[in-house]
Amino acid sequence: MTNSISQIGNVFLPGVPPVGINDSTANNAAGGVSFKDMMFQSLENVNQIQAQSQQSIEQSLLGEDITQAEVFSSIKKADLALRMMVQMRNKLLEAYNEIQQMQM
Repeated sequence: MTNSISQIGNVFLPGVPPVGINDSTANNAAGGVSFKDMMFQSLENVNQIQAQSQQSIEQSLLGEDITQAEVFSSIKKADLALRMMVQMRNKLLEAYNEIQQMQM
């Protein structure tokens, strides 16, 4: 699929080249990680925490050496991580809707 936004160009500032979604120079110029990579990393972390929580529940049910407090804390940690990701999603949607409603 082609990126139709990058083909439009910069109508308002013709001397400034448009910034593409897959522009790798933006990552290196700032010296940091791109927002997309940060979001994917956060999603992966939440997924890992959820998997660890599921594993601790299974260990508890199988009678392995794990206390109920450890199980409860892993469940709460997974719940908190999921709630944080949901709030991040909500803030991103709010920002998107606000930008969408801007008049040009």
